Amino acid sequence: MFSSCSDITEAEVEHKFSVVINPAYDLDRVEELNFVDFEDLNLGFFKGKLYVKLDIKNTDEENSYMVFNNDRINRNYYFYKWDTILQAYKLVQNIENNEVRDHRTFNFTNPNFKIDLEPNESASYIIETNNDGRSLDASPKLISTTKYSIFVKESMIWRVAFLGIIVCLFFFNFYQWSISRSEIYLYYSFYIMATFVLYLGLGGHLLNLEIKHLTIDHFIFISLRIWVLALILYTSKFLSIEQVSPSYYKAIKALLFVVLGGTTLYQFLFYNSSISHLHYFENIISSLWLLLILGMVIVSRKAKRLALRYYLISLSFFLLFISLGLIDGHFQNLPGEPFVYIKLGTIIEFIGFTYFIAILTKKGILKSKKIEEELKDIAIELEEKNKIIANKTGIEKSDLVGILHLLENSLEKEGDWQEFKAKFKQLNPVFLDHLLSEHPNLKKSDVRLLTLMKLSYSQKEIASMLNIAPDSVKKAKARVRKKLNLTESINLDEYLAKF
Repeated sequence: MFSSCSDITEAEVEHKFSVVINPAYDLDRVEELNFVDFEDLNLGFFKGKLYVKLDIKNTDEENSYMVFNNDRINRNYYFYKWDTILQAYKLVQNIENNEVRDHRTFNFTNPNFKIDLEPNESASYIIETNNDGRSLDASPKLISTTKYSIFVKESMIWRVAFLGIIVCLFFFNFYQWSISRSEIYLYYSFYIMATFVLYLGLGGHLLNLEIKHLTIDHFIFISLRIWVLALILYTSKFLSIEQVSPSYYKAIKALLFVVLGGTTLYQFLFYNSSISHLHYFENIISSLWLLLILGMVIVSRKAKRLALRYYLISLSFFLLFISLGLIDGHFQNLPGEPFVYIKLGTIIEFIGFTYFIAILTKKGILKSKKIEEELKDIAIELEEKNKIIANKTGIEKSDLVGILHLLENSLEKEGDWQEFKAKFKQLNPVFLDHLLSEHPNLKKSDVRLLTLMKLSYSQKEIASMLNIAPDSVKKAKARVRKKLNLTESINLDEYLAKF
């Protein structure tokens, strides 16, 4: 299941590979080309032509062999054999529609070419590929047809199992949404399905559908952008970025619209020529998405510590296996096919998120029920307080001590305070409702300070109650004055008297 071109034992037959990179002449002048030995043909973002030559001498029995490599993206391969009569290289087979398939023997993800040799036959072959700037890994291997069949079978089993796991996780999470109606499951289901569609294109599953190569390329890039959109939106929902930092959330949406919309517009305006540039551009712009996610991690580190911890655990596994896949793709010193590491990371990430979302959803439901119960108690107490306040010309300290006590003890985290405040305002308390309606930007600490001032507590008394220094109270008053937009001529105590 984990076999790859890098760790399959080559056929025990006398053979030699050599190469010409960006040849000066075509094959009709092959005698003028200088073929050289090589160790690795993983050329990265390569633009140009490549001739890979295979000289082989068969054993004393009739044999068949397969030549193949790990190039998953380039669909432009030609296979030639030296004709001893014509003294020229001729195409092994003619392809009617080169836009739909190239000259590989089997329409499999990896380029592959079958060689049939008579006993003691010596032959020479050339594999030609034209690359337009996308990533190219053309390092060839020669193996027996039996080993190649095993490789294909194991690869297909792994691919079906991988996509099957993704589908199962999608339906499981969609079912969880139907039960809990929690929006996070919808965002997560969208992310899973976007990943499924992306791997459908990258895995070569569309090759046998008689679809043009160019169409498949465009499909892959569209699915890649949908996947990026799904990942960013899911991350923002998981970490509650819209509540934690509304301004950053707006910036994220604007950036997604500009970058994803701009690249998609460019892709279709230059339909026939944009693909080669997009391979390079999308790899560069991936760093932007990582920075965007890093920004969400930073802004949510205080308000959403538990959710952030769960998110980083799952994402770290994904990034780790992606790194292993990229490293193996360039150096080929790890067991298994490079793409397998990325798939393993995806499965571990999905399973981790599925588990952690279930935990957070359960905690959220329990917290919501607890807050509802607390609000009911507060409503009863405030109703009694309001009856007392309605019969008085002013508010005494004892009237709001219960409210202050609830503010200090009910909510320990800033995230809880934001949720509590939204529901608390619905209860229409006299002082707090008026204050928060005119100044919704006030934090819990600001409301607590203004409540104590409303009760006519001195600076020293406030410092004692809040367990801070008197100078800190003075600085807090200065900060809250700015939030209230009060000029120096307006006394803070007199301003509070109108509420």
